[in-house]
Parts: sequence; structure tokens; C-alpha cells
Amino acid sequence: MKPISGNNEVYNITGVMSGTSMDGLDIAACEFTRKDQGWRFRIIAAETVGYPEDLAAKLDKSFSMEPTDLVRLDRQYGDFIGQKVAGFHHKHVFHPELIASHGHTVFHRPNEGYTFQIGHGANIAAQSGVPVAFDFRSSDVAYGGEGAPLVPFGDHHLFGSYDYCLNLGGFTNISFDVQGTRMAGDICPLNIVTNRIARMMGLPYDPDGENGKKGQILYKLLDELNQLSFYTQPIPRSLGREFIEEVIWPLLTNYASQPENLLCT
Repeated sequence: MKPISGNNEVYNITGVMSGTSMDGLDIAACEFTRKDQGWRFRIIAAETVGYPEDLAAKLDKSFSMEPTDLVRLDRQYGDFIGQKVAGFHHKHVFHPELIASHGHTVFHRPNEGYTFQIGHGANIAAQSGVPVAFDFRSSDVAYGGEGAPLVPFGDHHLFGSYDYCLNLGGFTNISFDVQGTRMAGDICPLNIVTNRIARMMGLPYDPDGENGKKGQILYKLLDELNQLSFYTQPIPRSLGREFIEEVIWPLLTNYASQPENLLCT
């Protein structure tokens, strides 16, 4: 990470993300350049690595595991990430100074002062041979935040010319500037729910929304969802899988025989 000329600096970073939607492990080789006028980025290569069935099953059930099994999975998943990233670096001849790994969220209750992501950084570093930054959320939660500090920071520096940045992932979230302060928060669940509905139909997800297009809106369910107290909370705010298991999914199970209608709604 040495200056290339004047005040310009170049950083080669590999970003690793495992979303709540369980699509797989996203790996991106990125070049960040800091210039006098701000930050610029270039995506050199990116891939999504699918999970083996046994690992996917463990990740899906991680929130209900016994403590020792969860600690073991934390390390096993770190080994998996490190091995896949090492192969990715070899394939694309990429030599980063750092791996930034978000990890897979198991618990997220910032209102109670804790959050927990697995995929231990020490195991990633041991398998990849590259220094690792991880556990991004804990400090923010410890200071009373919602535990998602990097997204608004990156949005501000890389996409600050836009009115807002909208992310459609396991959860939908948004960030925007208010009088020079970057605000961010979750809007609603998305792929964490729709992928689960699609699996009821034997699909990993709903490709191009084709099944949702065939469905009809369940207006009674829609009204129940829209009346949830979360939607009246001000930003910043965040969601976790607990909200799905305790609030969203119980409402949806009443319509389990209508997956296309659930997707449409």
C-alpha cells in the first residue's frame, strides 16, 4: 500500500461477503485509488462460490446450534473462506494487501447490545496467507449503533454524487446524506424471505421473478406486513434473522400452499 505518485495511493483489497439470503460466498478483487479529489474504485474480478450442501445446511441452522458446535462452525467456515479466496487469487493472479471479510450473520440484536458473524479471520488468514480484517459490526454495536458502519461509509466516499444508494440483498437497505451526515438503515426483508419461499417450490431462488409474476397479491397479508411496528421506526435501524423467524415467517406460513402468491405479495 505505497503511494504511486504525489498524494495518490492504490490499495488492492479482496472483499468477501456471505449474505443472509444464502446465495453463496461472494468474492471481489478490487483496486481502490485515493486521489486529491476523492476515492475511485475498480472491480478487477468477482465470483460467487456456491456452498456444498452440508455447509449450507449448517449455516442455515447455525442460529439454533449448541455453543461448541457454533464455535466449531465459526472456524470451519473460516477455513472454507480462506481456501476459496486462495483459489480465487491464484486464478486471477491477484495479490492483495488485505482481505476484508464480513462473515455470515448468526445473531443480530443491536437493541440488546450484541451481534455475531462467523467465519473466523484467523482461519481465513491461515488458509489464504493474507492479512484479514473482519468482525466489522461489533464495535459499532458496542458504541450504540446498528452494526452496519461500512456500507454508509463506502457509499459516501464512492457514490457520494448520488441522492441515495439502495442495496437489494437478504435485506433491503438504503443510505443517503442529511445535511452532511450519512444516514443508513434497513427498509425491509427481501431475498432472505423470497429465496425461502422459492425453496418451497424446489428452487434456490425465483429467477427473474418469473414465479412472482404468476401470483396474485394477498392484500390481507400485505396489510398485516405493512402494519408491523418496525416500519414506523426512524433510520438508523436494522434487521436480523430473528425478525424473520419471530415476526415475518409466522405470518407467511398461513399461506404456505400459495408460494407464487407469497412471492408476488
